[in-house]
Amino acid sequence: MNRILYLFFFVALVSCQNEQQKIERTNGKTEWIDPNTIQLSPIIQDSLTSGQIEKISYLHNTFKEVDPTSREKWIEDFMRDYNPDNEIEIWMTMANAYNSYVQLGELNIEEKKEVYKILLMRSSAPADEVLSHIELDYLSEKEAKQVMQAYQLEAKPIRVSKE
Repeated sequence: MNRILYLFFFVALVSCQNEQQKIERTNGKTEWIDPNTIQLSPIIQDSLTSGQIEKISYLHNTFKEVDPTSREKWIEDFMRDYNPDNEIEIWMTMANAYNSYVQLGELNIEEKKEVYKILLMRSSAPADEVLSHIELDYLSEKEAKQVMQAYQLEAKPIRVSKE
């Protein structure tokens, strides 16, 4: 049950107007669910390495304009994951895509938040599915596709369990 109930997606998606997020259930069936229905998993990791914390600090600095989560909360949330390195890789890829798109031109804060929302969704769903589930308020579909082109990993749906 990798990536169980990952808080970053929950917090970010709730802050992004409750967009539905693609979730892969443990029975292998993939579906979109409301992030408000997700509960936090407990802290699993006793600690993180200095290298992991350095990367998390970079992520926090990259996204602090569009995600108000504190650095300490970012660290705590990665400690909830069974494999923090996998999650950090996903977030680093998101950060690279975010920076490459944001640096192309002058975006206002709402446009930057939409770029962030697009990348959150793209990290767990293929581009065509993101476009069919997202409501774009500030970017065009063409611009959203450009944002997603910069994200180079395969989609990795969040796995959840029903209790």
